[in-house]
Amino acid sequence: MMQSLATQSTLRCLSRMLDESIHADVTINAADGTLRSHKAILSASSPVFHSMFLHDLKEKESSTINIEDMSLESCTALLSYLYGTIKQEDFWKHRLTLLGAANKYDIADLTDACEDSLLEDINSGNVLERLQEAWLYQLKRLKKGCLMYLFDFGKIYDVRDEINNFFRQADRELMLEMFQELLTGWKPA
Repeated sequence: MMQSLATQSTLRCLSRMLDESIHADVTINAADGTLRSHKAILSASSPVFHSMFLHDLKEKESSTINIEDMSLESCTALLSYLYGTIKQEDFWKHRLTLLGAANKYDIADLTDACEDSLLEDINSGNVLERLQEAWLYQLKRLKKGCLMYLFDFGKIYDVRDEINNFFRQADRELMLEMFQELLTGWKPA
């Protein structure tokens, strides 16, 4: 009980620090705006951020990080995750962008959270995109989930129109893995 109260209190404080920029010491330039944050929080959350502030890099000298491949809204979701205050709906809305940031900044627990989330709602409308993301970020559980969905559950027929375009753009190794998965499940009559 006491631990839970202490955790809630800490999260409220972290939320205020982020929302009100209390003693913020770093500026983050997103694609469409600017946020303020704390080097200590970023460094504790990511070895990449830690390295930026540890070594004599431009981020250390200027106390500025350019994250121009993310919108202000997505950067806010990333910071909310790092500060432990992200709302479920914000996480779901930005999870693909967060996955890219988790990969870029080596935030393993965020990668795992995104992978778990993406596994929850695989369907015919998103399975090929998810498979591509799984391949790109080397997410073995997500890749396996997508391949199971396509082959074990026979849903490959639901995406037959989209699969041609997918094969034109997909990595050769990914196509080879898909073919091997198909052969593994195929049993001649």
